[in-house]
Amino acid sequence: MKRKMIQKKTYTFVLLSVVMSLSFDVLVHAKDIDYEIVDSSEVPDILSMLASATQANFEKIKSWEGRITNKNMITIRGWKAADLIKKNSIVEPNNLPHEIQRIINKTIDFKIDVENNRFFKFSNYTELPCYFDPKNEVKYPLQWGSGESIIIDTSEHQVEISPLTETKDHLLLNKLAIKKRAGSIRITDPRNVFYIGDKTLWLSLSQLSDIQQISNIETYGILLKENSSVDSIIYRIEISMPGKNRPFSVLIFDSEAGFHPVSIENRYEDGSLLSKKTIEFTTLQGVFLPRKWEMSQYFPDGGLMRKEICTIEEQQINTPIADSTFSELTYLKEGDQIRDEIQNKRYTIRGGKFAEDPT
Repeated sequence: MKRKMIQKKTYTFVLLSVVMSLSFDVLVHAKDIDYEIVDSSEVPDILSMLASATQANFEKIKSWEGRITNKNMITIRGWKAADLIKKNSIVEPNNLPHEIQRIINKTIDFKIDVENNRFFKFSNYTELPCYFDPKNEVKYPLQWGSGESIIIDTSEHQVEISPLTETKDHLLLNKLAIKKRAGSIRITDPRNVFYIGDKTLWLSLSQLSDIQQISNIETYGILLKENSSVDSIIYRIEISMPGKNRPFSVLIFDSEAGFHPVSIENRYEDGSLLSKKTIEFTTLQGVFLPRKWEMSQYFPDGGLMRKEICTIEEQQINTPIADSTFSELTYLKEGDQIRDEIQNKRYTIRGGKFAEDPT
């Protein structure tokens, strides 16, 4: 079959619980592409093929490290906007705004032991965080400590380490580490491009394939469309709720991105855009890796609720990473404290070890 002969392809999906979206720099915008509807009998095999391709690519990555520039904007509306300006801004405004944007720009150095599911990142501000009043085009600088923070995430637990400061008027205290249950894959973790929600791409795709092969049950509607050429194929899958004819999620996979998703959109019930995520890929040592991803979320009225952009400035894979990278003791010094929210205990570093504080 032509589909199995072609080495480069592009795909679009609509997915059930996905609240994200992606895009590839060589991809023609989906709405400008002419699609043909794929016969429903072929859909399970196509989904299984995508699952196998994405899993095989990811399993080539044993370790992964690099540096990300991260830009994060969150819109805050109503009384909370004015309240946050009063509490956190260095500059007191004359007229309190009813809508502000919290803007934080960082660099993130990351190290990932992929085989053992261990993640480390060190973040720091690239400029002073601020609230921005878009109506009056006024910036209100924020004083939130040094901006340095460390996160260590494993399959068992997560530790966040940062200098402790209670308000803008307090001096920085010793570092405080907070230990809690393992977290889900974050937007600033580059592994997130291989996940849909808390599931891997291949697991999500395999489950969709299995659903299509079960008869006599009411299930999600999946419409698969194809655009093919000599070099590539684009599949657009639109997923709708049972009994509905309007898709709530659309996902695009591109062969030139190694059969990875390059765009996902999710929509409110009325069809308006809820969220979108776009991803640009590159190749390194024959492995497809993200080089940039952007996520946007929207209010029901169409206003931008949140926008986050991550760009990988440098990266390498399959090089040794020391075990000490994933130990909080590497980054804490004498007198620093750790609050263990899993066991509800507190410790202080004494002699390079955790000494439990009296209750």
